[in-house]
Amino acid sequence: MSKEAIKFERVSKTFPKAAKPSVNETSLVVPQGSFVTILGASGCGKTTLLKMVNRIIEPSSGTISVFGKDIRSTPVTELRQSIGYVIQQVGLFPHLTIEQNIATVPNILGWDRQKTAERIDYLMDLVHLPENYKKMYPRQLSGGQQQRVGIARAMAGDPAILLMDEPFGAIDAITRTKLQDDFKQIQRELGKTVLFVTHDVEEAMKLGDRMIVMNEGSIQQYDTPLAIMSGPSNDFVSRLIQSDDLFQRLHLMKAADHMIELPDGLVPDSVPRVGVDENLKAILQLLLQSNAPYVAVLDGDQGLAGRVTLEQLKLGNGR
Repeated sequence: MSKEAIKFERVSKTFPKAAKPSVNETSLVVPQGSFVTILGASGCGKTTLLKMVNRIIEPSSGTISVFGKDIRSTPVTELRQSIGYVIQQVGLFPHLTIEQNIATVPNILGWDRQKTAERIDYLMDLVHLPENYKKMYPRQLSGGQQQRVGIARAMAGDPAILLMDEPFGAIDAITRTKLQDDFKQIQRELGKTVLFVTHDVEEAMKLGDRMIVMNEGSIQQYDTPLAIMSGPSNDFVSRLIQSDDLFQRLHLMKAADHMIELPDGLVPDSVPRVGVDENLKAILQLLLQSNAPYVAVLDGDQGLAGRVTLEQLKLGNGR
């Protein structure tokens, strides 16, 4: 049973002079180690929900707990030092070098010089930044590189939770895709709990183990991306995520969950091979390009594990 990393209990936020709450009577649990994306249009309350976790915005009512402890019982500075925070504009200090930016929290926490230096080297390698960037300044880096520094800085104190507010929104499409892939891999390796705000449906579904869909301050649905795509809770969710998009649905399905037995005999070299985690949309593309009868599925060191055929995808939409 997963431990609760973040728990909202009937949390509301109403700003002064606002006609209605930005977040209204919201209750939800974010399990430890999960990657939860928060999706919705501008003004739906998703950023307010995120910022209440580290008390950048104070709730009007209700309780937020982090690992079972009410966030109001921890001094706000100490709380923020224990939670990583990444925003779209990166927010690097322009007068500090890259290594000095990354060292911000370790310095506040009183780490010694060697421990801090080792952490900087580890994080720069983790986010794929060359060692010689340490002495450079933010203005000398591209937007995508600056965002990698922002991620490294947020993780410098080794927080268990990362809050990310549209961190890749201002990056070009090619760089954004690479950042998404790299960060998802980092999250899987380290098991961090991530709460990630986005207005991009494809990004929310690609990154999230679970997804929150918000509208007018309320959660409309909270489930896995595939479950939401397959069974939207209402018309708003259906329209927002385009639940009739079969290609998007295939993108959320993995080979491991839908493969069937291999035929008897050897698999010809002409048959494409994919890993168990490959999505069915990519497999469909391979089948159409290769004109092969099926795609063989490899399970790491275990070798050939099964196959996915075009007939499966046509008849059952991957099921």
